[in-house]
Amino acid sequence: MRVMLRCRGICWKHLSVVVALFLAAAMPAGARERIPPPEPSRTAWVSDASVQQMARALEIYRALAQRPQPADLPNKTTLRFGDSGQPVADLRARLVMTGDLRPGGDAFAFDADVEAAVKRYQLRNGVEPTGIVFGITQRLLNVPLDVRVRQLELNLQRMRELLPKLGTQPRYILMNAASFELQGIEGGAVAVTSRTIAGKRATPTPVVSAQVQALNTLPYWHVPHTIAKAALIPMIRKDPGYLYKEKIRVFSSFGGEEVDPGSVNWWGPEAERYVFRQDPGEHNALGVLRFDMPNKHIVYMHDTPMKNLFSYFERAVSAGCVRLQNFWDVADWILAGQDGLSAAALQGRVASGQQSTVRLKQPVPVHFIYLTAWVDNGAVQFRNDLYNRDASAFVSGEDVSARPMGVSIAP
Repeated sequence: MRVMLRCRGICWKHLSVVVALFLAAAMPAGARERIPPPEPSRTAWVSDASVQQMARALEIYRALAQRPQPADLPNKTTLRFGDSGQPVADLRARLVMTGDLRPGGDAFAFDADVEAAVKRYQLRNGVEPTGIVFGITQRLLNVPLDVRVRQLELNLQRMRELLPKLGTQPRYILMNAASFELQGIEGGAVAVTSRTIAGKRATPTPVVSAQVQALNTLPYWHVPHTIAKAALIPMIRKDPGYLYKEKIRVFSSFGGEEVDPGSVNWWGPEAERYVFRQDPGEHNALGVLRFDMPNKHIVYMHDTPMKNLFSYFERAVSAGCVRLQNFWDVADWILAGQDGLSAAALQGRVASGQQSTVRLKQPVPVHFIYLTAWVDNGAVQFRNDLYNRDASAFVSGEDVSARPMGVSIAP
């Protein structure tokens, strides 16, 4: 930013430095196994400083959008270390423009510098940093800059509308569904983080503000009717032993008597009238801990038995609720100041098989947000518009993708 202040207007010569600071060193060439995503950012997404940085990034991208643009990379392009030719020259020009590659070098060579730049670009866009240009990376590189300008404008507006609300809260949680990450903020600083799993495109995690009011150890999972009808009953028809293996019980109604699964005609319409409840334990769809945050969308945060999913970059696989990787860390932070309780105490209850509900004397505000662009330590971050909220120009309030009131959402 200081370079710009010594120039009149936007300095093209130094835009690569201003738009995005270089990220961590690239991985060694040839390492092609799936790479786990980086740890969540320790820079608060929404703060006075982040708003200022976003405004500066928007200024820069507006200037970039007025300049001649490099040629698009052809569809089905695959470029990697050692390649050469005009497509590589076009790639280099675009990476220089986005601030991921320093000017200079052989204009037609895909060398180690270009590979490192591609990895930086991929990380800034939430894509696995393979250093290879193909598929999603090729499509992202071809996104017009005026689209990025609009993306920055929308997200800056989202930040500005959320910031006054956060300013009155000394401790709160932000969960960004677009980046699959959570931040616990205390005194304006990031105190705890976690990777998250959010809703699928068909069952998006809503933008909502609530309060974490209680923590539940070893919770039951009551299977929502929509999930039972669409997935569970068809699975029972394929595998009559499925309920037993998954420790799911059948009841005549909510609060009703337990029913012997063998007495049910699973092929008849009456199968949809039953209520299903999964026994508590590590196998449970909610894991061993649930964070209660009453809201009209009936979404909440919880543990999950499917820990392997956190190793993926895009983690939109739930039916709307939010799964936490570092759920014990988040619980420990939430419990600070709550009558001496800690995550260790809750872990003891889990180990002993004790179901319990810990009600917080000081509920912690939680905000499910949707930011597809922000600035992290000087690097402009972009994420996929997973729920089409950028395209619909959604800023705040009730988003068009939110589920109607009273519909139960599965984890």
